[in-house]
Amino acid sequence: MKKKIILISGIIIIGLIFAFIKFNDKGIGMANSNDTISITHRYGVTEVKKNPKRVVVLDYGALDIIKSMGEDVIALPKSSLPTYLENFKDEKYVDLGSLKEFNMEKINELKPDLIIIEGRQGDYYDELSKIAPTIGLGTINNDHFKSLNDNIDILSKIYGKEDFSKKKVEEINSRISKIGEKVKKENRNALVAMVYDGNISVYGPSSRFGMIYDKFLYNPVDKNIKVEGHGQNVSNEYILDKNPEYLFVIDKGVVSSTNGEKAKNIMENELIKRTDAYKNGKIIYLDTKTWYLGGAGIIATENMLDEMEKTL
Repeated sequence: MKKKIILISGIIIIGLIFAFIKFNDKGIGMANSNDTISITHRYGVTEVKKNPKRVVVLDYGALDIIKSMGEDVIALPKSSLPTYLENFKDEKYVDLGSLKEFNMEKINELKPDLIIIEGRQGDYYDELSKIAPTIGLGTINNDHFKSLNDNIDILSKIYGKEDFSKKKVEEINSRISKIGEKVKKENRNALVAMVYDGNISVYGPSSRFGMIYDKFLYNPVDKNIKVEGHGQNVSNEYILDKNPEYLFVIDKGVVSSTNGEKAKNIMENELIKRTDAYKNGKIIYLDTKTWYLGGAGIIATENMLDEMEKTL
């Protein structure tokens, strides 16, 4: 009887030892690797907590993707929020000011476990990294769609939403292809312009609005436009001379603090009325907050696609 009890006790003890070893390997011993992930981003490599709950976002594109994934944040700059992100105006979200002039002290007080920035805040990366793990997303090298894919990939890994990521990217790429096929078949040409404070600047391939040529396959009426952040300033005579079939216009005044004349009033003058774009009703006024502020986000991109599909 005693031998039987000793044998049973020995089995139990051995079982407990193996259970502890297994728990230690999967639990305590591997906690760091299971709970964090190394993220390579525009400013380096950062160890980020998986499924972070206290996230501060200074990039509307990242905020857009996080919302699309069904996740949430605690703070953001509320100035100039695009319409499709207006739910973040709710008081439960801390207002950090604007994308360029944000409140560093508030961020520090919030004790976030992740901070997400983009190019506008690049100079503050080191300082923000002292507060919490910080990653840089946004749009890189004016390549909206590559940046979108990269940002979705990064955020899906952080939040464990890889299946969502794959499906959404496939949907977007399919819509891009269909638009491009239609435009290319009809051999359309176009010019992209932005109006601000009475001035007109134009954008060509590989610029911040270059996706209209590079992805949607409109032929540029001018292949020699300088690739600059604020575009190349032009006159009404220039636009008449280039005579685009499609004229895509972005009104920067919509998101600025100035109360200048609306783009429609500036663009539809006697000279531009002589272009094919005006005569055929093909001056397209794009949603400024989507194209100028939205960044490489899912909702912003789907809004862009909606606008481009309406031209088909």
